[in-house]
Amino acid sequence: MAFTVKTEAEKIFTNLMGDGAVRLAADSGSKTNFHDIFGTPDKSVGVKRQRAGSQLLFLTSLYSNASSATVRGQILTRIHRILINYKAFINSHQSDIGPENPILALGAYAALALAKDANIASYTQADSSRPVTQAELRSALTGYVSNFYNIIKDQPGYKNVRQPNGNGVTVGIGSLVGTKHATSALNGLILGLGAVHFINAAINGAGNAIYSDLSAWFTEMCTRLRQSYGNSRVYNGLTELCVNIGAGRAGDNGGSFDQMRGYFPSSGYNTLVIWGLNLAARAYRIAELGLTTQVPQFKNAVALSSHVCQQTAAEIMNYYNTQIINEGRSYEIGLPNFIPGSPNAAPVGSSAPTSGYALAGYQHFASVKGPTTEQIKISNEQFNILIEHNGDPASVTAYLYTAAWYGGHTLVTSGKLTSAIANKAGSVALPYNIVSTNTGVKAEAGASRILQGLAGAMNSGITTLN
Repeated sequence: MAFTVKTEAEKIFTNLMGDGAVRLAADSGSKTNFHDIFGTPDKSVGVKRQRAGSQLLFLTSLYSNASSATVRGQILTRIHRILINYKAFINSHQSDIGPENPILALGAYAALALAKDANIASYTQADSSRPVTQAELRSALTGYVSNFYNIIKDQPGYKNVRQPNGNGVTVGIGSLVGTKHATSALNGLILGLGAVHFINAAINGAGNAIYSDLSAWFTEMCTRLRQSYGNSRVYNGLTELCVNIGAGRAGDNGGSFDQMRGYFPSSGYNTLVIWGLNLAARAYRIAELGLTTQVPQFKNAVALSSHVCQQTAAEIMNYYNTQIINEGRSYEIGLPNFIPGSPNAAPVGSSAPTSGYALAGYQHFASVKGPTTEQIKISNEQFNILIEHNGDPASVTAYLYTAAWYGGHTLVTSGKLTSAIANKAGSVALPYNIVSTNTGVKAEAGASRILQGLAGAMNSGITTLN
């Protein structure tokens, strides 16, 4: 089931996205709506910013791989259209410690790097009266680096890394006994700081306090991911990360959390950890190659396998590769150490779960102090959304494509991943088929991940996925 990355990417762009200047209406029929980022009157909606960033990463990486000057012109038009709508949000909502702003910032950086390499002083293709200049993008990204870093370094997740044992928790009760967890969500934290590290090195250089601090922080984080936030595995000594999706136990870090769904290995969110670690390794590569302040394209700063962050990312890749070997599929959630469990729904309402994954999550969720009935109700609702997504081919099977940012790991080059996707999605396993035969919010989420993955492959020198 091998496919050529750039061919599949251009097929998605040509048939489903249009040139951005003309086809701005929602696609009809069963096609994923790639235009919904333009439809909302409130561009501050986090998921819209995230998907806008994913499209920018996809479009900028496709540009040099496009088959003709016509397609390249259409790509520039859509890039400009997105920038017109989202440039004001690159350096905003910094207090939202999640993947939304980092992905938009990375997309904006990619647009700046492309403009620099292609000698485009201003994007004007969609509307000449509303240019978006290199100077604007650089200014917004400089603000992003400073503001996001200054806000996030005061957050518990950032501080915990430098505490004894990373302020990690070893579960002492219930189905998750013996497993290790961070007390804060890690996916947005690691991706956000990886984006800051990379963009800072590329724009401001390596000789500054942010670069030095994040270099040390990521080295410590790699130790935490191996020792404090993961479980030793019986399969080849690999590490399974049980990082929080967006949650903590009630009482962790002095706060009140309401997402018991956060205690499960998750291919979708762990790929953001892989991506963030890879960006940190690319930041080092920028410094090593002397590309600091030069705004290189991602493809010109591919991480070396010897870097500690890339090695740690490989351990997560190894986990999913092993999981696919053992299970024949990639799935979104599971219990640590392959403990048997059932992905049954949590109770509707405020009753505590009594079986399966939901019970395991609840036991740990409630192990510090008893959650309120309202917290249980919200947790049940969010857990049930996760269970629903777990059964959706377009959403679940697309997540691991983001791991292509790592580069040429056997997970994405051996054929095992596409075979696992085929087991879940059937005959629609190729990226274009997945995004063209599904509808609704889950299809759009899956499509966004596919765009991220294809961008990662093209920016890591992977020409074929099989």
